[in-house]
Amino acid sequence: MRGMSEQLTFGKRVKFYRERRGLHQWQLAELLSRSEDWVYRVEADKIPVNNVRMLMDLAEALRVHLEDLHGAPVLLADNDGHKASVPHIRAALMQSRRLSGSLFDNREPPRLERLTVEVDHAWGLYQASKYAELGAALPGLLADARLATHAHTSGADGHRALRAFALTMHVASTYLRKLGETNLAWIAVDQGDIAASETEDPAVVLALRRAVAHVQLGASLPEEAVRVTLDAADDLAPDWWKSSPVALSVYGTLHLNGAMAASRMKVQDRALTDEMLNKAERAAERLGGDGNEMWTSFGPSNVGIHRLATALEFGDVQTAVDIAPTVRAVGLPVERRARLRLDVARAYGEAGRTDAAVDNLMRAFKVAPEQMRAHEFARDLARRLYKRTRRRDVQELAIKLGVVK
Repeated sequence: MRGMSEQLTFGKRVKFYRERRGLHQWQLAELLSRSEDWVYRVEADKIPVNNVRMLMDLAEALRVHLEDLHGAPVLLADNDGHKASVPHIRAALMQSRRLSGSLFDNREPPRLERLTVEVDHAWGLYQASKYAELGAALPGLLADARLATHAHTSGADGHRALRAFALTMHVASTYLRKLGETNLAWIAVDQGDIAASETEDPAVVLALRRAVAHVQLGASLPEEAVRVTLDAADDLAPDWWKSSPVALSVYGTLHLNGAMAASRMKVQDRALTDEMLNKAERAAERLGGDGNEMWTSFGPSNVGIHRLATALEFGDVQTAVDIAPTVRAVGLPVERRARLRLDVARAYGEAGRTDAAVDNLMRAFKVAPEQMRAHEFARDLARRLYKRTRRRDVQELAIKLGVVK
């Protein structure tokens, strides 16, 4: 269905899968605790479904993957020997040196200093929303990181190799989740989590625990993501999170991800969401400003971004609109700045402020076109704005995002 579904609107995809399952509109409505009229309006594309929790419930009721339901485009297409294809990454991730053929042929273990630079570069590409470049770099980086753990098996160098391997698997899992390759993302984060535990470095362990919860959230398992977050925080030594800027950042980011998970649970937990946001805010206040320790983009601005995002998850449009002008992302990586602009656009779009929604969505696209083309919320919002206004620039943006021809 993937190829065909991408030619359908969201509402038509819902109708297709509902009918394939043999459900009437009223039956789907009962499964979702909604009205039959609500299902009718969704299928007629009269109202959007841009709350992740409801998207997950719809996918579960229709017995499809979330990616199939929202018809997400393939982020990186295979053409002309494109190195960024998922098969190249899968081979590097899943196969041993003996089985990987040309990937390991004549490849020497990298110097640990160079490997550290490569890992930092990969995270830089992700945060700059340069997904094609990152995809091209990942197979070689995955091979180098694995070779390093084979070459350095003990002592300080062994721990450095394990740390680099864990953080490589972290960036790989984050990237693969972005592509919708949840199974591969889980393989990457599982290997990274094991390596992190062997480093006995609390910051690396916590970073990979957060990565596990992040992948679980992408796999529509928010309850499991919440549990991992709470367990990871409980396992910390008392007050360790206050010990350094790195500790504050990984601790704060762990709770930001946990807040998103709590807001997407089947029974949304507003109190737990607020508790996690408040813990992150305390860490940000102690940090004293925005930073990017261990590529977390953590600080007061990222806490504000997540307060806005969770307000949208709860459907609190007015709260989201009130928060929107208060959050600044100057100095944060491209990925965070673009996501903020997208969520601000969503808030204004839900509030009926079409011009403000258009302006912010355009800013998001200008900052990170690859990221917006891959994001269903951006595509859905562009599709709706295109129907609302005759502005020529909206038509051009909708074409660039692939939602109209």
